[in-house]
Amino acid sequence: MVVLLALAPGPAISSEAGQDQKAAPTSNGTAGPDYVDQLIDGGGLELDSWSGDIPTRDSRGWPRGLRLDGIYSYVSGAGRSSSNAGLGVSAMLSTPLYGTWSIDGVLNWQASQSGSVWIGPAGRTLDSNETTSLLTIWQRDVPFDGGWRASNGLGMLNTTMMDLARLQPRWVLAASPMAGASTEWRNPFGGQLNASIGEPGTFTGTYVPGFRRLGGQVTTLGGQWAIDRNWVAGAQYVGAKDVTSAWQPPGVDATFSTRSGLAAAGYSDGPHRLQINLLESSNSVSGRHLGAWADALVIDGRYAHGFGAFHMGEDLAWANQPVGINARGAYYRVNYSSRQWLWDAYVDYSAPLSDNALATTTFTSGSVRRQWSRDLGFGGGGSARFSQTNAWSGFVYMENQHPVVINRTQLSTGRNFDRSETVLSASQTWNMPAGSRLSTTMAGGRYENGFASSNQFALAATGGGDLAPNLGLDLNLQWISATGEAQPTTLSGNLSLSWRFLPQLALIVNAYRSQSRSRTEFSPLNSASVQSPLDSAPNLVQANERGAYVILRYETRAGSMAAPLGGMTGSGAGTISGLVFLDGNEDGRFTALEQGVPNVTVILDGRFSVRTDANGRFEFPMVAAGRHVITVLPDNVPLAWHLPNDGRSEVEVTVRGSVNVDIGAQRLR
Repeated sequence: MVVLLALAPGPAISSEAGQDQKAAPTSNGTAGPDYVDQLIDGGGLELDSWSGDIPTRDSRGWPRGLRLDGIYSYVSGAGRSSSNAGLGVSAMLSTPLYGTWSIDGVLNWQASQSGSVWIGPAGRTLDSNETTSLLTIWQRDVPFDGGWRASNGLGMLNTTMMDLARLQPRWVLAASPMAGASTEWRNPFGGQLNASIGEPGTFTGTYVPGFRRLGGQVTTLGGQWAIDRNWVAGAQYVGAKDVTSAWQPPGVDATFSTRSGLAAAGYSDGPHRLQINLLESSNSVSGRHLGAWADALVIDGRYAHGFGAFHMGEDLAWANQPVGINARGAYYRVNYSSRQWLWDAYVDYSAPLSDNALATTTFTSGSVRRQWSRDLGFGGGGSARFSQTNAWSGFVYMENQHPVVINRTQLSTGRNFDRSETVLSASQTWNMPAGSRLSTTMAGGRYENGFASSNQFALAATGGGDLAPNLGLDLNLQWISATGEAQPTTLSGNLSLSWRFLPQLALIVNAYRSQSRSRTEFSPLNSASVQSPLDSAPNLVQANERGAYVILRYETRAGSMAAPLGGMTGSGAGTISGLVFLDGNEDGRFTALEQGVPNVTVILDGRFSVRTDANGRFEFPMVAAGRHVITVLPDNVPLAWHLPNDGRSEVEVTVRGSVNVDIGAQRLR
């Protein structure tokens, strides 16, 4: 701890020699008051983050850190059980000339398995040979002449893409998880080069993460360049050879090959933006296909207008993932924002290009919010789909802010084909002391379809905090019950304790239990249905599952105490932690019935990276005081969701402070 000294008047004190300490004379020759050295706040200042829970053993050399996790998990339910063990490693070394090196991975193995088979996303049975260990090595932000900086990766990561390929407000060009290598180069003038090669796969596991290989090979090569101060142009190639898709129908293991090329040009002039995209795709199953689309954004004062048009051929592919659905159309959205009013409207029209495509569809949505006073806001909205089967939904809400809680009361209703639902919910975000959090939700409603009906009720709570300086608690509870013909019942809970019993050793224990009658029917026509915690379908099966995992963690840091992440010599430090979650009601706050997103990469200042855990949480434990940029890569965010502001958030870190950042993904509309 750094001890600060202050001079304050007080009685004379004795020195070690036993002589009185005399008062110093003032400028006019008279004796001034005696002074003594005193500790600010009696020496009770909180420790700096760098020298806090995990003391630095060696202050020499570059900043570096190491974390080792011994992991064991057990899951039982639905006639099957499985236990897994793993050894996790996370290490970081920050160098001034060769970038920041990091290793993140888990060596896992299946200890035992019994009961029925496990089914993967493609309907395949999974065994211990299909789930492999997860290991990624990164070298980020390596400086070169001319302002170029490079980031290189090796292991289980995602295929690279130029920025123009990521900026897609209407169509998603998804990166493919792979086991391989990648490199990305950038300069301060808008130049970018990228390449990657590897075997496609999927991230697996919950508490002991892993990687399942799908076979074949994917290759990417691309780049973009600033033509002038307004125009940027680029091209991206993606090839896949003898691959399979994680979402192929059950029992279909046939391989295929694709080649795709994207050419894009973007114009940006302050509040105005335009991007034109041309996509050519050929695959070994259905041949060559073309697609083209354009997106524009115009900001006029408080108004923001977004619009575009598209012509997407059949069976367009991007590596081993589909892109288009044989359609042409256009969309328009408008947003208005002021201190009191916030409203938006959206319309999307698409028509088939051939007879075997989906029917002509028009989708509309809109919402409005009025901030009546500092503590009171209300609003509403709705959406509708007009096609072969029509669907609609609507909602109204009121939001009150009190000294102890922010409460949102919402009434939602909707109908989709023969299914209808009405839900009244109240969600609370409680103002808690620093280091703790609590959100609660209460809901009740009526569900009906052509086969069954029920009255449903739900309670949920999520929260956590520090019970003691070295003991933390996280808790999540959900209860859903119903009366009537459908009678779906769910009771689930998740409890996590983290105890640092030695400066460099911590024990993390997580246990969960889920008892439910889950729904097996899935309707592909529910895109306009009410999104609520009481979503249900008539066919029910009993599903009781329980599990637990234990982590014994060793963690240490070393290097110069005066050089925290992103800091300069002598700077103080704080902590950044947060959550990446699916923001179902788009209010920007994590509520009790919303879900975190696991295995998402979060980058600090373009240099330091971590991966979210099974609950979507991340942490940078030692960050220089000052302003920083947090960027969430969208590659592993589920499809049909996107990150506002391109996943970018700015935070201010204070010395010995802790900043929490909740980043919510929203549905593509």
